[in-house]
Amino acid sequence: MSEDRPPPKDERDAALRRVRKFVATYVAKGKYELYPEVEVVENVVSGLTDNLIEHGRMYCPCAPVEESKTKGSDMVCPCKPHHADIARQGYCDCALFASPAFVAAERLKKK
Repeated sequence: MSEDRPPPKDERDAALRRVRKFVATYVAKGKYELYPEVEVVENVVSGLTDNLIEHGRMYCPCAPVEESKTKGSDMVCPCKPHHADIARQGYCDCALFASPAFVAAERLKKK
């Protein structure tokens, strides 16, 4: 896909639906929650959608795609390092998934 021309709206909509379905399913079936800031999550979802359209895979938007491609599936969402990221800081480096404890603590800060 050319960078100077966006994909057709129906292609983007289909890719966005696919990414949203993946994210919702991963959270519903897994041990993590969504990062507690909607704007941040939407930005990551948009980046995953762009990478799906442009590169055919949901490469993590927090890492350079060309570098990610050299690592095979390791940097396709959910990326291989996300468990260690969440264990270390409470959320993955993209700030899409977070531990329930991190999310609870963030909610308490906002009260």
